[in-house]
Amino acid sequence: MPVKQLTYFALAICLLASCKKNSGTNSNGSSNKLKMYIEAEQTGGTSLTDTFYVSYDNNNRITGLSSPQLKFVYAYQSKSLTMDLYEYNQLSIHEIFWLNNASVVDSTLQYDNTNDTTTEGYDYNGNLLTAKLTYNYTSSGGASIDMREDFTYDNAGNLLKDVQSDGYGNVNQVTTYTYTTHAVDLPVNPTYQPLQAEYLPATETLT
Repeated sequence: MPVKQLTYFALAICLLASCKKNSGTNSNGSSNKLKMYIEAEQTGGTSLTDTFYVSYDNNNRITGLSSPQLKFVYAYQSKSLTMDLYEYNQLSIHEIFWLNNASVVDSTLQYDNTNDTTTEGYDYNGNLLTAKLTYNYTSSGGASIDMREDFTYDNAGNLLKDVQSDGYGNVNQVTTYTYTTHAVDLPVNPTYQPLQAEYLPATETLT
């Protein structure tokens, strides 16, 4: 999975190809808080597996996701949050998320260690994220849509389908999801993760 795609996955804990919930009681006494998950991806004949350990602050917010290769570090402010992605302990991506009055992501700015910079805008229907638009900028043409994602949910607010298209409306990929019977007990960022989601994701199928 490309690192930039994995970034959004990690923010939401929603693009899991396979998720296993670790048992036990955390430092705050809750036995329902996710402490570890395993991501498994099958692409053709290649299988990839990675194990992430989750850490929290005193407000029950995720502060880190750590695996042997990758580490995501989150910091929170009143109207924004930041994410730093480290690959083998080297900073790879820094992203700023600005929140709107409903405390959901309004827009982002991301730059990486190759001097690549992108911005995003988010559209909602009530509390559900319905579209995410990624913009590129050039000195001659100004801003243009580089990618658009449209999201479909079930009546419980669980994400069922993510349709990704280019700036011309051509569909590049469609991702569908199924869910476990494990209730969500995570105050995660709403990017990709619908606020009303009741269960942890079980599978992701990308075509």
